[in-house]
Amino acid sequence: MNNIEETKCPIPNNNSKTCLIYESSFKFCRAVYAVLVLISFILKNEWILLITIILMLLRLFSIKLDIPYQFHALFLRKLLKDESEPIVKEKSELNFVFGMMAILLLIGYLFIHFNKFVSWAWIFVLIVDFLMFLAVFVGFCLATLMYIFLKKIFNKNKK
Repeated sequence: MNNIEETKCPIPNNNSKTCLIYESSFKFCRAVYAVLVLISFILKNEWILLITIILMLLRLFSIKLDIPYQFHALFLRKLLKDESEPIVKEKSELNFVFGMMAILLLIGYLFIHFNKFVSWAWIFVLIVDFLMFLAVFVGFCLATLMYIFLKKIFNKNKK
């Protein structure tokens, strides 16, 4: 656990493979993205979907750029008097999860934008949104499960 930063700051150390994040802020940010995707589906608005995808892709560069997470971690936690301790997460896991969600949504967006299989694309976006809500409310994240599975496969090959 030498790689874990010692401070309880919600912003990770760039040199570390792990970071401390607030689980409530993480769930909030996932919920915000899921609600934005749901709104884009209900309104059939591809631009709200694109904005959501861009916000999720920004998250891949740094957690500092994850606007919903930072909003909750730095402001809402204080207002709600959330005293929970941060948890340790691997940066690569978080990046894989957000990258996977963003890429799947981007695939749906591209089909919608280029008017190819538009009805199918919106259904695909709704399925991805369902998986996002599943991760928020039930705690089961298919992308995290895939990450763990792929990590075990690649670690076996290294040995």
